Amino acid sequence: MKRIFFVLIVCFLCFTNLFSEEISEQETTVQTEPADDTANKKDSSALDKKDEKPESIAVYEPIRKGDQYMKLGITVGFPLFNTSPEKFAVNPKIHPGGGFFLGYAYYLTKGFSLGGEVEFQFYPTLGKNLYFSVPIVFNIGYTFAKNRLRFPLSFGIGGNFQACNATKYFAMLFKPAVGFYYQYLPEWSFGGDIAWNVIPQWYKEKKYNRTGNFLTISIGARYHF
Repeated sequence: MKRIFFVLIVCFLCFTNLFSEEISEQETTVQTEPADDTANKKDSSALDKKDEKPESIAVYEPIRKGDQYMKLGITVGFPLFNTSPEKFAVNPKIHPGGGFFLGYAYYLTKGFSLGGEVEFQFYPTLGKNLYFSVPIVFNIGYTFAKNRLRFPLSFGIGGNFQACNATKYFAMLFKPAVGFYYQYLPEWSFGGDIAWNVIPQWYKEKKYNRTGNFLTISIGARYHF
């Protein structure tokens, strides 16, 4: 009887040992599987992050700092009146004329610009002569932009070389102007300007001093770069 009881105890211990080993193997398998899944998820997320590209947003600016343009065109000039010490409005005795111009501008900011302009103008006189005018000005301006529309405002200061028959004269020139241009292409815009030209002439005898007032209307094209 004792031998049978001893054999049963030995069999029970062996069975318990085998059963505990199976349970430990199952637990190890269950614990290692989630670890593998987590590692795979980390690897896949890392690959996804590498494949992702940063989003870029393009912002359209009609005028940018550093933009430049050159412009050229034709001008029609209208002599309005002269002023003198004795009378405010004096007949200039000059007929309307025309000419052409060439200019340049550089944008310091998105609106403010500096530039220059040179023109060549001629006007017939009542005495059937020609009055020639070559104004050269330095401009400071500001441009308002709306979609493809441009509204430049400028004020120019410079000099005006004048000649009529054998008489030559150099005078100061002040030129406020307003314009309108349409941006047809990124490189090209078309439009025009209206300017008031104030040309003072000073002599030793003040009674001969004159200030000419001309209205000019120009049509031209601007090349942007």
